[in-house]
Order: sequence, then structure tokens, then C-alpha cells
Amino acid sequence: MSRRVNKLRSVAQFIERLLPSGQGSLKVVILCVIAATTFWFFSALNKDNYTTRIRYPLAITYPSDSNTYLLSELPEDVTVQVTGGGWDLLKKSLRLNTTPLEVSLDTPTRTKYILGQSLAEGISGQLDNLDLDYVVTDTLRINIDSTQNRTVAVAVDPQSMQLAENYRMVSDMRVLPSQVEVWGPTSLVDNLPDTLQLSLNNREVSGKVEAILEVSLPDNRIEASPNEVVVRLATELYTKVERKTTVVPVNFPEDSSVYLAQNFVTVSFWLPDDLISPALNQLSFQSEADLETWNSEDSTVAVKLVNIPAIVSDISFKPSRIPVQYAP
Repeated sequence: MSRRVNKLRSVAQFIERLLPSGQGSLKVVILCVIAATTFWFFSALNKDNYTTRIRYPLAITYPSDSNTYLLSELPEDVTVQVTGGGWDLLKKSLRLNTTPLEVSLDTPTRTKYILGQSLAEGISGQLDNLDLDYVVTDTLRINIDSTQNRTVAVAVDPQSMQLAENYRMVSDMRVLPSQVEVWGPTSLVDNLPDTLQLSLNNREVSGKVEAILEVSLPDNRIEASPNEVVVRLATELYTKVERKTTVVPVNFPEDSSVYLAQNFVTVSFWLPDDLISPALNQLSFQSEADLETWNSEDSTVAVKLVNIPAIVSDISFKPSRIPVQYAP
């Protein structure tokens, strides 16, 4: 009978002595079970030739300066399969007195991965009383990028603002400065568009506007200098105006045997609110109706505006065609 069995039998007999009536303390039973388990655990650790997997720590280093950028955290350990005594395996699993394997990257921006098997020799030399079977981790990914500066234009997305009712833009939108310098990982900076679009966040605009906007970037690992710009623009309130304009007949017979049934059209247009009073009476519209545009189906001719004042906008008129009548 093995020594372990004898030990367990001794423990069982001890418990029986503690519980002569079978109604002993549960606490004593639990303590005995813990004692037996602890005995078994330490006994098992004294054995050799256990095989298991552990995570061995790494210390990856590289020349770090302003020309390199760590895009993601470096691997901190590697999984290996080892064989050895129970106590030695426990110490390595808990990383007691374990020196991380130093891995130096001479060209960090060009190194994209490390093969796990290439670390076998270094790890084996630091395992003390354990034998390395093999490196389980196949590949360690390295993500270190170079950095670069780039100049990009800055503009405001016109769709990101709303003009207040009846307000119109009367100046170009200016962004100062119109360009910014960006710095960051090369792979991210290269993917930036030639122009960074800024947003006014659906702001309702009226009158003159001067706003400070932050230069928003798609990734917080990219920096902009300056990181704010000034946006300036001007809008004015417009008012819709209507007035009647005489229609001049063109190519009509001089004897008036054919004439227009109506000699005017109503023109609608928009004017800056502050110019209505001084400008309205000075505005001169001209319209023509050419007999050569006569439509035989409805006996009408087309009307067109000529000599439109530059100050007005969004011009329309009605009617667009006028009936033609014939003298009796």
C-alpha cells in the first residue's frame, strides 16, 4: 500500500476519533478536509516531469524618439510549453524571480512581427530547472509607425449651417488660417483628405458671423497646429418685392393688326432689406415678347426679361406667355 494511501487512512481515522457519535462539529470536518487537500497539493508539487503551458514575460525595447510612434501596445508575454518539477512550474507560473526576456528592435518602424520560435533560445536560457518543449505563440504583432508633418487645407462645410429665414450670404466664407500643419503616425496622416471639413453644427446664421472652430481630426493620435481657426462670413436680410413691367412687342406688324392681349408682366425678385427704399424706384426692368415665338395651339407668345439689374436676385415673372389678338 502506497505511502499516500496510508496518510489518507491516518487522516480518516483521526476524523473518526473526533466524531465518535457521528454528530461532531462541521467546522472540524472542514478543517480536516483542508488539511488533507493541502497535504496532497504539497505532495504533488514534489513530483517531477510535469508538462504545462505558462506565459513567459517579455521586455520589448526600441529607440524611442519623435520619429517613432507606438500605435498599439507591445506584446507583454509569450505562451510556451515547459516540462519540470511542480515547485519550479509553480514559481514560473506566478512569475516569482522571473526575469523578462529582453527583445530589442533595431528598426522598429520596419519590424511588423516577431516569430515566436525565434525567442526559443533566449527563453530556454532563463527557465532555470525547466525544459522548454516549444513556443506555443506563433507570431507577435508589432505596430510601431514613423511620424510625419503635412500641410492640409481647412474649410467649413456649407451644409453644416442654416441661414435664418430670408437671410442670404453676401460674402465668401473665410477661414483663418486656411491651412494647418498636422503631425502624427505616417499611416494615419497619409489617409487624411487634402481638405479638412469643419462643421458649424447646424448653427442658424444671420448678420455677420465670426466663430472659432476647433480643427477636428478623425483620430486623436493626430495633432494639428494651430488646433483652432477663425471663420468669418456675412449675411443680409432680403425681402421679396413685386412690380409690374411693360412688355415690349418685337416683330409685331406696325399696323397693329396683331397685338398683345396684355402689355405687362409681374416681376418678383429679392432685394437686401436695407436697399429697398433707395434702390426700388431706380430699378429698371425690360421685358420683350417676340412674335416669332408664337404658338399656334394656344395663340400665345413667350415673354423674356432683358437688362436685369445686378442688385436683385431670384427673379421670376408671370405670365411667361401672353395671348395674341387680331384686329377686327
